[in-house]
Amino acid sequence: MLNYLRNLFIFPVVRKRLSSNLRIQTKTILNSLYPDIAASRLTNDTSLDEQDYKKITDYYGLAVPVMIGESYCLLRGSKMSDKERLTLTYLGGLTGLFDDFFDRKEMQESYVKSLLQFPQHITGADSSEKLILNLYLKALDQSADSDRLKRYSFEVYEAQVLSKLQSGSQIGNKEILDITIQKGGNSVLFYRSSFKEELSCHEKNLFYKLGGIWQIENDLLDVYKDLQHGVQTLVTTENKINNIRVLYIRMFNELIVLLQQVSYPTANKKRFLDSVTLFISIGHVALDVLEKNEKKTNGLFQPEKYERKDLICDIEKPLNILKIVHYFAKQNPAFPVKER
Repeated sequence: MLNYLRNLFIFPVVRKRLSSNLRIQTKTILNSLYPDIAASRLTNDTSLDEQDYKKITDYYGLAVPVMIGESYCLLRGSKMSDKERLTLTYLGGLTGLFDDFFDRKEMQESYVKSLLQFPQHITGADSSEKLILNLYLKALDQSADSDRLKRYSFEVYEAQVLSKLQSGSQIGNKEILDITIQKGGNSVLFYRSSFKEELSCHEKNLFYKLGGIWQIENDLLDVYKDLQHGVQTLVTTENKINNIRVLYIRMFNELIVLLQQVSYPTANKKRFLDSVTLFISIGHVALDVLEKNEKKTNGLFQPEKYERKDLICDIEKPLNILKIVHYFAKQNPAFPVKER
């Protein structure tokens, strides 16, 4: 109870920090991604639509620097530099488009590898590819170590190749879980590699685990879209939402153990944990929204039988905001480590 009250007390501080970070990042997007999008619109050959542009500015371009970048900065104990912010902004901007290489297009593996390794020598076959190349080159130009960033981009690529299995023949839950964690884990390591500091072994494990949790949360929020596109995820193939919640909680507890192992001051670890817990709490609210549907289908989760509104989690609703606060207070335990 004392820990719950402590977390309720600090929630406004964490929320205020988030609001400030969102304002800063929104301004960065206006000054960086918007000019690129405006130029892309002028020459768009219909390979890009408004939803693509919206993912760049309103989701990945916003979420990657704020969720991953700012959380890491709390852990290391120093603010994000302008170059680091721009690198993450461009990487976030290209994320959704790069996913579409595998979700919408049948891209040759050799071509994608060439794009990642030698982007300066590729012109792009359509407007979508040209925009990806533009953002990728700008990210490499701003990054502290472009060669390291390229190396991690190949890990993301390998995970994306594996994820194509989710849109093909039926695969087992264990394989889906492995792909989910690998896809999310490698993506977050890719973003983390844009910072100047090298990743220690313990830090790699920490951010890989965080990426796995983040990917599960994405799947919870995107279940309707995944159903429409025939993508098999942990959510679309599960008939009891509580099974996903148990996994989600277990991975969060594993994250805390991994956080104890990294060599940063305890105060920084606490701030990092507060930051990521806020985002993880949104996943719990999404679990609640999805689980309610089981009452309609004899206690089993059958997403194909529900309407779109039943599968969408509106986190702006007052009740859902209150739930986020509750899960933040409930899920963020006292941090049991001593100062090193």
